[in-house]
Parts: sequence; C-alpha cells; structure tokens
Amino acid sequence: MRTYQSKELMTEDASLHIFSVTNEARTMPLHEHDFIEIVYVTNGSADETVNGETWRVHRGDLLFINYQSTHSFVSYDNFSYINICFKPEMLGEAVITSENAFALLHLTAFEEILRESGEDGMVSWRGDERREIETVLFAMLREYCEKPHSWRLVLKSYMNVLIAMILRKLIDGGTGEDSEDVWRELSEYIDSNLGEELTLSALAGKCFYNPSYFSRAFKKKFKMPLTEYLNRRRIERAMLLCEDPSLSDEEIATRLGFSYKSSFYRVFSRVAGMTFAEYKKSKK
Repeated sequence: MRTYQSKELMTEDASLHIFSVTNEARTMPLHEHDFIEIVYVTNGSADETVNGETWRVHRGDLLFINYQSTHSFVSYDNFSYINICFKPEMLGEAVITSENAFALLHLTAFEEILRESGEDGMVSWRGDERREIETVLFAMLREYCEKPHSWRLVLKSYMNVLIAMILRKLIDGGTGEDSEDVWRELSEYIDSNLGEELTLSALAGKCFYNPSYFSRAFKKKFKMPLTEYLNRRRIERAMLLCEDPSLSDEEIATRLGFSYKSSFYRVFSRVAGMTFAEYKKSKK
C-alpha cells in the first residue's frame, strides 16, 4: 500500500495543495497519507472506501479524511471533484471556539461523521448551501492555480471559512449537537480513557489544532486547567476502585494512568486532602 507524503505535494512555504479532477472514471488503489484530505464531489458519483467501509458519494458530498486513514475509490463516468490536501497547521485559530472545539474530533474520525450526519452518511450540501460552498472551493482553486499577489493569505482565509462552514453543518445541520453536548462528549471520552495518555498535546492532537488554544478553551469551559481536571477525575475513580478488595494500590494506580505508585499517592493526597491509606481506613 502506497503512502503519500506531504513533501511530494507541498513546498516548505505552503501547507496546502488543491486541485480539481473532471470527468474521471478510474480506480484509485488503497493508500494512506501523512496529511489531511478533503474531497468534495462536484459531479457524478463514486464508491469511496475509508478505513474499510464503503459509501456511494454524489455531487454536494464532502469527505474529510484524516491522516493515516486508509482510502481508495472507484469512480464512474463524469465523476468530478475538488481535492484539498493540507497539513494540520494550515488551520488557523480563527475557526476554533469553545463551542466547536470537540466537533473537530468528529472531523478526524470518519465513522463519526457517518454515524451522526443525516444524508447517506455524508456531510452534504444541497440547494443554496451547495452553491455557497462551491463558490468558496472554486475561489480557493483559482487562488492556488493563478497565485496572484497575497494568494497565501487569501487562501488561508478561505480555508478558515471552509472549515467553519463544515463545522456549522456538523453542529447545526448534521449532528444537531449544541456546545454543551460537544463538551459533554469530551468529558465522557476522558472518563472512558483515564488509564491512557491524556496529556494536553495528546488531546489537542486528536483535534489537530494548537495545544495552547485547546488549553484556554478547556479552562474556560471547565473552570480549571486540564491537568487538574484529569487528576480530580482519576482520584474520584480511585475512590470507587478502592472498594474492590481484590485490587492492590499498584493495580489501581496503573488503571488510572499513573506510572508510579508514589505519583498516585502524591496526587491523591493533594486532591482528596488525605492520604490514600487514610481514605481507605475511613471507608472501613
């Protein structure tokens, strides 16, 4: 399986590559790439396969394919599309808000789009909305191909508009989730993965945006830094786990992502205001 590299398509001073294909009928073999890819269908149809699942796409359908995802397609007569390949840093902070931050995680998980959106598992545009997004896409294509003065700045601005339109479709027209639902899902994700790596960089990396912004947005929503939030959730879970007499202190610490038992004891004392041994004694 071939792996496409960003260096094959993008120069050091450009973190985006955009092109259009018209009236194509061919098969693209299975491949992956180290960049994010947006495919927007402008005409015809194709069977697109992402991470082993296949769907039929038509005009107005958009695929957001994360890096390292496996992808192939079989296209039919008159299949046309616009393809945008870009590095994660292409996304400016202008499109990220506390209301839509975790919705970006949906974009990186293709299966989530399929499960939540209402039109054949695609992020789709129809009527006036379709004309609006195609206006943006063709303007981006023109800027990239003709490269007029300040084209990089204009292209990045268009990219922010495009991502904002996709997020609006997901939040308002696709998933139906409001900001509270989005942040509740983030909280549920953390609770389900307390034993995994949940550093600021790891969580921000899932959403492919600036860790410093993620930190500010998280603190604004939860009224505390991410590290403090994680420590509290882990210690709350430890208080439940200690009720199981078959679990040793070391096993509890490991389940909650602590590399050393001493680190677990230290965090427990700071969060709970007593040592773990004192807490267990009080429960007895």
